[in-house]
Amino acid sequence: SDLSEAENPDEPMSYADIGIIDENFDDQDAISKPRKSNWQTLRSRPLLFGLAATFLISLFASRNRFGGISGGALPVSPSGAADLFSKYIESWHLVGMGSAASSPPWLVILAIASAITFGKVWLFLSAFFLLMPTLAFFVMYRSAKRFGLSIQFSVIGGLLYSFSPVIWNSINQGRLGTLAVALIAPIFLSLFPRTLKFETIGWRKIYSLTLLAALLAAFSAIFLALWTAIFIFLFSKSIFDRRSEIKTVGLIKFFMRDDLNLITRNFALMLIPALLNVPWSASVILHPTQILLDPGLPLSGGSLLNVLLLNPGGTSGIPIWILTPFVIFLIALIFSKRFTFETTAAIGLLALASLLSQIHIIGHGSSGRVWTGSLIIFIEILILSPALKIASDLIPNLRLSKLGIGHFVSVSTVLVSILSALATGGWAISSGANSLAFISSLSDTPSRPKTLVIGRVNEQLNYFITRGSDLEIGDPDVAITTPNELQKAITELISGVGISSSKLIGSYGIQYLYLRNPVDEAIARTIDGIGGFTRSSSTKSGVTWQVVGSYSRLSTMDATKAITGLNSTQVGGADELKSPGTVMLAEKFDTGWKLIVNSKEVELLRSPIGLPYFEVAEVGTLTLLHDGIRHRAFLSLQLISLLTVLVLSLPAGRRRREVPLEELS
Repeated sequence: SDLSEAENPDEPMSYADIGIIDENFDDQDAISKPRKSNWQTLRSRPLLFGLAATFLISLFASRNRFGGISGGALPVSPSGAADLFSKYIESWHLVGMGSAASSPPWLVILAIASAITFGKVWLFLSAFFLLMPTLAFFVMYRSAKRFGLSIQFSVIGGLLYSFSPVIWNSINQGRLGTLAVALIAPIFLSLFPRTLKFETIGWRKIYSLTLLAALLAAFSAIFLALWTAIFIFLFSKSIFDRRSEIKTVGLIKFFMRDDLNLITRNFALMLIPALLNVPWSASVILHPTQILLDPGLPLSGGSLLNVLLLNPGGTSGIPIWILTPFVIFLIALIFSKRFTFETTAAIGLLALASLLSQIHIIGHGSSGRVWTGSLIIFIEILILSPALKIASDLIPNLRLSKLGIGHFVSVSTVLVSILSALATGGWAISSGANSLAFISSLSDTPSRPKTLVIGRVNEQLNYFITRGSDLEIGDPDVAITTPNELQKAITELISGVGISSSKLIGSYGIQYLYLRNPVDEAIARTIDGIGGFTRSSSTKSGVTWQVVGSYSRLSTMDATKAITGLNSTQVGGADELKSPGTVMLAEKFDTGWKLIVNSKEVELLRSPIGLPYFEVAEVGTLTLLHDGIRHRAFLSLQLISLLTVLVLSLPAGRRRREVPLEELS
């Protein structure tokens, strides 16, 4: 029978005959495994669950912010990336009464990043704020993985980080600098060595660290200041420790030795981040108060209690009753005594943040209490992975031990963490979705050159000078204080005692005065009655006056005191001077202003009210320009330094004779 079956070629062969599966298998009776649902797939893949959860919550929370966004600390986006490059290269900025301050380097970084959206800055920022919680989750997840945590604990760390109050407060308040720090800092700290023995680190890693430090410093002046101060101390200490050798061989011979690994590395770490951020870093040194200002318009942070609870607070921020588990994590680290470096650094930064939060700072065209969000970001990163590492080591022991205080503390921490994440997510998609405090649009101001805008905000009367358009990204960062003479004239105008205030205001080239709604009728009557202002319109947006006798931006006054306007571009100007006299410029005084008449440079003078002017004794062709030679020199130094550090941080190639034969074969 078996023989006849083998000889029959038409009989189908069984799978058992070829030894693939068991002969008892009957594929007709096979039962296929049920397909997993999408929820089961997410549960078995925690990383995918974390990405999906953060994105969906952010999507719901951003339902009122699709399209171009501006608000809080975030000004209006420019028309394209080219405008950001122009702002960075220009030596004179048309903000307020003008400014020669150096633009921050993050403008170039933002312009390069917006290449993803084909140079549309508004589109990039919209996508950035939408994806910020998801990106924060992922970078923290990767950082926790590098720390040695399991996938599950890394996902937990990423979720706690992405739902922390400082992230969502920064999103709702338009704090671009803090959000950039929140993405870069986890990568930087995961690569930063946990030892001060930098002499054991290779030069390639040193240059890579300085590149990341420079990137962080571009978005946070306070990080640049702390980094530089720390390595100035370490550099000085490394030299001081070898003072006996310096006395023996002399300073010059000492620095020519080849056993200076620690000194040279400390010097590189101290200098390069600041060098890669010139000329902005140089201006920060000259104006130290800039260290306490974040990118964009300054908004006040929260109270001391907010900072101590690691919730930076501020306008439209997460309520203080939504507790964050990071405080519990810090306490746990203090008692564990395992991660002394991270614990000490976190406590030091928390003390610094508490101190700075009580300081009231003026700058970037406004004023407010110092924002400490960037410091809180570093505190959270420093304590999160070590706390989760302790938890991962503790949980197996708790399972085997009797019920005790450790179990109650663990359960309490878990409950606080879960409730904090749920409450933050619930707040984000409910009241938080409507809490981005949009800037009062300057487009409500008449489209006029140099308009003095006066308005009341929270029972406080404020004023600013606009050039007829909204403040764009980068403008507040170069805004400087209004000249004292002009401040005095505006104060006297509002108080009603400045009879000649219109004349001085007009000398600065301010052609219109605009009183925004809600209009203070007492101030309106004062302006009407003080003289020198002609009411030109009154609408639901506000009241507009024209300043009588206001000067053109560039004008000349001859011997008869007759004033004639001259052709002027945005920054410079060129025209034919028909009679000798005084050439006046209605911009803030700066030594960079140059006037050339008939190929000869005319001496720059300063008027009693703080305006630049030139005494010209001949007629002919004149050219006005702002000489930014120092600015261009710093930019050249920055570019050369950047290219050098980039090359040195890349992997080095090897000569063919240095490659082993095994690799060649």
